[in-house]
Amino acid sequence: MDLQARIESYARITRFPRSLFVSEDGRIVGTWIMGNDYRVRSGYYGGYPAGYLRRVAALFPDRRRVLHVFSGKVDLTAMPGDTVDSNPDMDPTWIADAHDLSAVPLERYDLVLADPPYSVEDAERYQTTMVQRNVVMRSLATGMTEGAIVVWLDQVLPMYRKDQWAIDAVIGMVKSTNHRFRVVTVFRRLSSQKAVHGPTERSKQTNLEFAGALAHVAD
Repeated sequence: MDLQARIESYARITRFPRSLFVSEDGRIVGTWIMGNDYRVRSGYYGGYPAGYLRRVAALFPDRRRVLHVFSGKVDLTAMPGDTVDSNPDMDPTWIADAHDLSAVPLERYDLVLADPPYSVEDAERYQTTMVQRNVVMRSLATGMTEGAIVVWLDQVLPMYRKDQWAIDAVIGMVKSTNHRFRVVTVFRRLSSQKAVHGPTERSKQTNLEFAGALAHVAD
């Protein structure tokens, strides 16, 4: 599916007002306003907000081999798949630290969802160390095949190698008042032989502006 087809799928399945479009630099951009539904179906601290998995599934209806990283107690009825977590009490498919996924057969999966702890305080709540985002991205790249997708939900744009990943979508997510803004970044795995330096000079500037905006929000 090309990017416009994904947008059409999202609009058709969710029936939400159109809020996504393909920008001039060849990426999906837009905003998801999640509303004031405070429920987290899994009941787990930091779990996905109500409706999030439904939206992702509508955007990627062709992806059936799903892996949830930093899974916690993810609601698999909303988006079936396998799970990775370092805490065996979460009963994950794979017990592994996301910094080293060498024991996980990443080549099996064409869609990975990642929702890491956003801050040191969040990490302490999970009783784990703060995530090194660039290391996780590198770990994912070692096993994922060309064309595989990573949907990364965070308050920070993780550092990544441009010869390994291209950004296909940047979607702002607003939950409700007194909740943190988040951004959904969609990465696509490139061929190991294919280096990408950005579609245009404009897209390079867009990346810099986007990174600066996220830094401002984090402050």
